[in-house]
Order: sequence, then structure tokens, then C-alpha cells
Amino acid sequence: MNELKKGGYSFYSMKNPTVEIGVASVVIVVCSLALFGLKSAVFFLLQSLVAFSLLEIVNYIEHYGLERKSHEKGDFEPVNPLHSWNANARVTNYFLFKLQRHSDHHAFAARRYQILRSFDESPQMPTGYGGMLLLALIPPLWFYVMDHRVKSNEIKLSNSEERKKWQQGWKAFQ
Repeated sequence: MNELKKGGYSFYSMKNPTVEIGVASVVIVVCSLALFGLKSAVFFLLQSLVAFSLLEIVNYIEHYGLERKSHEKGDFEPVNPLHSWNANARVTNYFLFKLQRHSDHHAFAARRYQILRSFDESPQMPTGYGGMLLLALIPPLWFYVMDHRVKSNEIKLSNSEERKKWQQGWKAFQ
């Protein structure tokens, strides 16, 4: 928003990526409706809802309960593999193109998915993404399974010496 104001653009300008994507989506629905009929437009809207929901559930799964520590200046520690959940379930790792090695992607966003690494120090999911997705759809069960893992992770990282040791070791991977 601030960048739009600096450039002299309104929030509703096509320079706003959110507006641009929204307009593109409307164009797709209208074209689908015009070319292929109502069923096609409804199908597009329904699959968009499913895709958006899956994206948000996966985002929730990957980051649940994990926080970056803030510095005295108000900024945060650099992103590293401690800031997202990892999973090493082999089958879903193959099906999802190593999405489960999310921690390495967080630390090195430009790294190609084929060479993403797994870190034992990263918080670990109890199952692969398929199981985690089903678990997330049943909130009481999700909290029962995940809250103690979050607490264990917080305790592990609350010791500043442990955190420093891990961060020094982490520099060797960079």
C-alpha cells in the first residue's frame, strides 16, 4: 500500500497486484461463461474455492505455532529452517515435489525443489501432508496432536545458548 502511495497510485489502480489478480479472475469467469456456458463458470469458481482452501490449509500446517524472535530494534531474526514444519514422509514427498522440505525453501527461497534438503533440527510433522491435511480439518484433534509439539519446540529453542549453537551450526549450511 505504501509503495502505491509513493508512486502516486490509488489502491484501486491496476498497479496493485491484488486488483490485477482480481480483475484477471473476473475476466476468466466471464470468458468461461461466454465460451462454454454456466456449468463451466461454476466449475471454475468451485475449483478456485478448493484451490484457495487447500493453499491456506497447507500454509496453516506449515507454520502453525512457530514464531521468529524479535530483536530489540523491533526487527526479526532472519528466516531459517526453525520457522516452518518439515516432514520426511517419502511417498508424499515424491507426489508433492519435496514440498515437505519447506524449511529449506524458507531459508533459501531460490533453491530448486529437486535439491531441497531436510534438517533434523527443523520442527517435524507427525505425518506427511495428506495426514496433516486431514488432521487440520478436525480442529480438536489438530490441537491435541500439535499443541504439545509446538510447546516442545518452544522449550527446545527457549534456551538462548541452544539457539546460538544452532544458528552457528546453521551458518555452515549457507
